Parts: sequence; C-alpha cells; structure tokens
Amino acid sequence: MKKIIGIVITLLSIALIGIIILRIWNIEIISLENIIRSSATLILLGLAIVILSIVYGTFLRNNKQEYNQKTGNRAHPKQ
Repeated sequence: MKKIIGIVITLLSIALIGIIILRIWNIEIISLENIIRSSATLILLGLAIVILSIVYGTFLRNNKQEYNQKTGNRAHPKQ
C-alpha cells in the first residue's frame, strides 16, 4: 500500500511540475481554476476517508470477537 501511495504521489508531483514548466513558457493545458478545484476535491475526499475510518473504528467494529485464551495454543515469548 505504501508503494502505491508513493507512486501516485510521485506521478502527481511530476504532472504538477510539468504543468508549472509549461506555464513558464505561456503554454496553458489546464487552467489554474481547474487545478484548484481538483485539489479541493481530493482534499475533501481524503478528509471523508479519514472521518469514515474513525467512525468505523469507533462505532462499527465488532468488539465481541476477542481472542479466546481457553482454546488452542497460546503464543509464548522467546527466551
């Protein structure tokens, strides 16, 4: 998962740097307004994912599925 996130961040960074370089030469592929709207959308989606993860971990997780120490072999620490 870390590699996928790293690859996505790298690709987005390269794309942003490419757009900035093109803007230096007055070549406009995408407007600044579209970049700002896209960034705001991605930030809101990220916040929604964080909030949903917190809600799931707090309210929707089944705490009754705990480890039963009476059945099976228990792990022992290394000596």
